[in-house]
Amino acid sequence: MTSTPAPVRPDGHPLRALCESLLARLDELSDVVTDDIRREIPSYAALPLAEQRTTVHNRLRGLLRGLALGLEPTAGQLLEIQAESRRRAYYGLAVQDALATFHVGARRLWDELRAAARGTPAEDAAVELVAPLWSWVQSASGVVADAFADEAGSRYGREAGLRQRFLELLRTGGAPREHTAEIARELDFDPDGDFRALCTPAAPWAAQGHLGLLQRAARQLPGRVSCGLSGELMVAITQGVDPAEPTTLVINLGGDDARVGVGLDRSGLAGAEMSIADAERALAVAQPGGRATSFKDVWLQASLIDSRERLHPLFAGVRHVAVEQPLLAETVIAFADAGSSLARAATALGIHPNTVAYRLGQWHKLTGADPRTFAGLLRSVVGITG
Repeated sequence: MTSTPAPVRPDGHPLRALCESLLARLDELSDVVTDDIRREIPSYAALPLAEQRTTVHNRLRGLLRGLALGLEPTAGQLLEIQAESRRRAYYGLAVQDALATFHVGARRLWDELRAAARGTPAEDAAVELVAPLWSWVQSASGVVADAFADEAGSRYGREAGLRQRFLELLRTGGAPREHTAEIARELDFDPDGDFRALCTPAAPWAAQGHLGLLQRAARQLPGRVSCGLSGELMVAITQGVDPAEPTTLVINLGGDDARVGVGLDRSGLAGAEMSIADAERALAVAQPGGRATSFKDVWLQASLIDSRERLHPLFAGVRHVAVEQPLLAETVIAFADAGSSLARAATALGIHPNTVAYRLGQWHKLTGADPRTFAGLLRSVVGITG
């Protein structure tokens, strides 16, 4: 049978009497400390007030009893702190905020102890409570840090699995829609909301921890971002986020040569699937150099990616001439950008409109595609830029 250690301070000891005087005011004191914490640490607004008042009340009671008797925190008390810390992690509170509560509480408690000691036999001896008070704080802080680390590791591993499963289901469509919707909700997505995807080559993210760095950085953005690897791609599914923000993160973390394809904003889970396909196709025609290519800007070339082999005879001659006669190709693109206006194309190129007309004629002669017609201009532009 295990015996309880004898208290260091017997009944009637001045320091014991001092601590017991605060225990008599515990309800009032715990409310004051709770208010201090919520004022100084705004993230605690996420925690139900009644729950926090109860927790602070219990922690102060245990601490004051320990100080009164000269005892260290018991294993049972530390286990209670551990359980409370896991709940703080569940509410999304940061570990530094959870640790800060003990310092806020200890500071207030020390002020109250000094005030209560004035004019009593404990006035000169109260300083002896400093060391045991901070010993309690250190013991509690260690338990809090360990609990948050355990909870974060467990939660991060589970979330990483959910993110990967969500991506696989969207790319393969291999599960009932409601199952995919359940996972979306667990990741805090609205299954009926608008989704936008972006993708980039997987290689920079396959190294140990790199994808985690991106996911943690993305948590700082408004809205939701879920990143995962799928074959040769890294895919980020976003909701309520300006696409420029995750794109900037990918380029900053992935390197200056990163290529990023960005899909359209589409509604619902079916829209998320289509946006991933958009992003893949945009990536296929993207140029290196640390910039994003949006499907909305390259939809034509991107949509023809899967038909390259079938359409090769239409564009092979155009591409050959574009390589051999770059000035002619440049003039065709300028003509297209100018809305088929000879004058505006000439201004953009710094040449005479007659020169533009001559070059367009030469292009027609060499490729068989007349850029002054819609079909010929379309074939020319796709052939040059594709």
